[in-house]
Amino acid sequence: MKKILYSLLAVIAVFSMGTFSSCSEDNEEFITATEDDFPQILLPWFSEWENGEPVEYKNLSRDVEFVDSATVTPALYTTVQWLIDDEVIHEGLKIQHTFLAGEYVLKIVATTTKGKSTSRTGILTVRPLESDPIPGEDILDRQVVPGKEVKLHGTNMDNVVKISFGEKEAAAKFVEDGDNSYVEYTVPADLALGTYRVTLTDIDGNVYGGGKIEISNEAPVVTEETLWEGEFNVTWDTPFRELQSQFKDLVVAGSIIRAYVTGEGQGNMTTDWWTNILTGGQGDSGRGDIEISGTMVLEFVLTDFSMQLMNEQGGAIFVGDGYTITKITKE
Repeated sequence: MKKILYSLLAVIAVFSMGTFSSCSEDNEEFITATEDDFPQILLPWFSEWENGEPVEYKNLSRDVEFVDSATVTPALYTTVQWLIDDEVIHEGLKIQHTFLAGEYVLKIVATTTKGKSTSRTGILTVRPLESDPIPGEDILDRQVVPGKEVKLHGTNMDNVVKISFGEKEAAAKFVEDGDNSYVEYTVPADLALGTYRVTLTDIDGNVYGGGKIEISNEAPVVTEETLWEGEFNVTWDTPFRELQSQFKDLVVAGSIIRAYVTGEGQGNMTTDWWTNILTGGQGDSGRGDIEISGTMVLEFVLTDFSMQLMNEQGGAIFVGDGYTITKITKE
């Protein structure tokens, strides 16, 4: 019986020695990774690119701190840099950083002491708060010429008093125009051509992300499609109905409808129920008719609400009195 017990103990001892030896060898191999090895980023994990572009890595609100960390090998011989839009903002395995609202290209670069490197790239999306100034993405706002007076449309823009292109600043003036409200400013004349990430400053000194604006030699060409052309005299008894049922099939939310008019009177784009196509206001006081004097272009940026109104209230028409429509276009 004792012989059997001794035999079992001997087998266990041999097995244990083999196991411990194997673990020791594995650890030794990991620890002895050298600076000659090619670096690897084990964490964080980024999704594969789509159509040649990086995809979203993280999406967070602008009041939430961006916190992340990286695991790399060979750990003893590798440094890590965190880049935003190709600019280094931090060096080290761990990062804590606060971003303004906007879309950023985040890149993690791991480099060994022998100069070998690898990287991972993804999109970091930082959402604005609902109460923040939120500029739109109209190409006319996003491609501007130095020294020119331009507009930046958006929501909650009424308190914006300054737009900054890096160290260059431009005073901004808010213009109330319903859902089409904007701030007006003059682009700094000495700005070099290129793309700038801009910031917006409100009357209290708070700073917000404004996305990117391209400084170009030429303003973008606006492509308009003519939906109707002719001469139609609008009166209270004869609203413009030539595109009434077609509008909802010709446009989408975001379409810009322009009515080229001339005359002395007032008018507006409405549903067949004479409801303001942008605000839903009704009646002579609630509809908010536009004063027309001479030759003008009436512009309406349609929204999801506009499309809902058209579908529920018999399409879209132009109402008012004392003016002539010569052309209707969409962009």
